[in-house]
Amino acid sequence: MAPALLVALLVVLLAPVLVRDARAEEPDYSGWRDLLQRYVKVQAEKGKPWDSRFDYQRLYVDEGIITKHRADGLAALHDRLLSVRPSDLSPAERTAWAINTYNFLVVERMTLLLLVPGRKLMRYDSPLQANTVDGPFFAAPVAKVGGREFSLSGFERWFVYGDTSGDVLVDALTGRERAGDPRLMFALCKAALCTGPVLPWVFRADSLDAQLDRAVRMALARPEFVRADVATGQLEATNRFFDERADFGGPELPGVVPLLRKYGTPATRKLISARKLTRPTRFFEPDWKLNIYVWPSPKLPGQEGALAAPEARKSP
Repeated sequence: MAPALLVALLVVLLAPVLVRDARAEEPDYSGWRDLLQRYVKVQAEKGKPWDSRFDYQRLYVDEGIITKHRADGLAALHDRLLSVRPSDLSPAERTAWAINTYNFLVVERMTLLLLVPGRKLMRYDSPLQANTVDGPFFAAPVAKVGGREFSLSGFERWFVYGDTSGDVLVDALTGRERAGDPRLMFALCKAALCTGPVLPWVFRADSLDAQLDRAVRMALARPEFVRADVATGQLEATNRFFDERADFGGPELPGVVPLLRKYGTPATRKLISARKLTRPTRFFEPDWKLNIYVWPSPKLPGQEGALAAPEARKSP
């Protein structure tokens, strides 16, 4: 058979395979990336772990929510992220999309519900307080995928963890039974100090493993997650591990110490090794305080760092 004819035959035979394997590129996260870069405020203090806060207040003002009672920019980004068909994505792409979309939905909902109704400019101190007639913060419907309404908890369960055994409007207190990747707990920011820190980057399929590893290390360095006291031998951990106990081996949490040994700080790893710990010595209540960036108070005239008063204009 002539070479040219052989090549033509191969093209014809492989064409259905090539068409079947072809798919769209990874979702467009440019709007979410820009939002993170503008409103995530990194708390950089020498000698302290990396930390961040989100400027819900500035976003609330920029969107004009107090007068319009809606957020057009957030609504457009909402539609863009939720227009994705998860079934068209590879497993890594689907997980990255789910993390990014979940974190956006939290930011969107917290921003829209920032102020307490009827209390002028008083804001909520925790997402757990921001409930509506539709339901609690994490259980009210917030997104539609494939024609079905999902709460934050339902979206997390179905798309972030790939566990479709639960209700799409599942309450946050309903734990999963199917184990998932324990690193996902630290990639999800639930608008509270006790959850994953709000990170100034989007998650990508091609670097997902490295990004998840980094998210775990950054979170476990925070006292909101783990407190290692080498002097007393106490290794304290957040009760939030119980929320995701399916990922850590069940109610006794045998998987927590292996995770800390791999991703914890040098002090944590040293304490585990020295004390031969197989479990944290104590668990503490998580801090569900809102992870909001607090604007610094303006300085009074004469204080260090205050703007100097303009010179009096001389008469002509």
